[in-house]
Amino acid sequence: MELAYIISAYKYPEQLIRLILRLTSDKATFFVHVDKKTCSEVHEQMVNGTKHLPNVYFLKRYRCDWGDFGHVRATMEGIHETIQRKISFDYAILLTGQDYPIKTIDQIEAFLQQHNGKSFMAHFPLPSDQWENGGLERVTNWHVRMFHRHYVFPKKGAVFIKRKFPKGFQPFGGSSYWCLTRDCIEYIYRFIQMNSRFVGFFRYVDVPDEIFFQTILMNSPFAGSIVSDDCRYIEWKDPNSGSPSILDIGDYEKIANSPKLFARKFDASVDTKVLDLIDGEILACG
Repeated sequence: MELAYIISAYKYPEQLIRLILRLTSDKATFFVHVDKKTCSEVHEQMVNGTKHLPNVYFLKRYRCDWGDFGHVRATMEGIHETIQRKISFDYAILLTGQDYPIKTIDQIEAFLQQHNGKSFMAHFPLPSDQWENGGLERVTNWHVRMFHRHYVFPKKGAVFIKRKFPKGFQPFGGSSYWCLTRDCIEYIYRFIQMNSRFVGFFRYVDVPDEIFFQTILMNSPFAGSIVSDDCRYIEWKDPNSGSPSILDIGDYEKIANSPKLFARKFDASVDTKVLDLIDGEILACG
């Protein structure tokens, strides 16, 4: 089972290197996107810390502000490189630099082999009660982020023409991260090349990385092969927070008992002991 990992990172070079070293094998390839806002010193640490590994590629860098199109652009760059470099892979897995495996490489490969042909991406049709106001305002309104501010048009009560979703497509939402078969990745690659207007529409969608890939694949011939599961263990200790909770040593038992393949998110500056325990107890046989 050959795997391609697309990793989005912007800080903590030691943690990124640790993640890659934990997942590296002769059947794994890594495509790392480093946020363009990240300073050159941190970027160089990431590159220098992995340059001894022949299976690590650093992608063209884009600015990735929370909620804007940069995250989609970075992932598209990773997909483009997996195809253009003619990398051999059965599955592509999208991670962040603050993810970490909670299953061994052998267990990850065995899981994907067991479900060969299935892709894993959390999804639900919009509107959905899982998102505020059903989530449709994220696509029917214009969303612009600049100067660290989020502008939405039309504002409540204003007369303004709402945006029409691309014709023929049902919008879907879900988690930003996924594990997709090569066939799905190739389909996305071709779709992007042939549908520039669809891609352009998402430049003004709110948090488009939670909608873009779901909408492409759930309106494709692959819809029936996609399991609504992102294979991540995540804690939302503050339901009003827009970001997952930092996992620490107090979460270890739940992590150890989880059937998921990966967990997020970790912050070694807050708690490195939980990563050490995962290495020593869960991944020791890997």
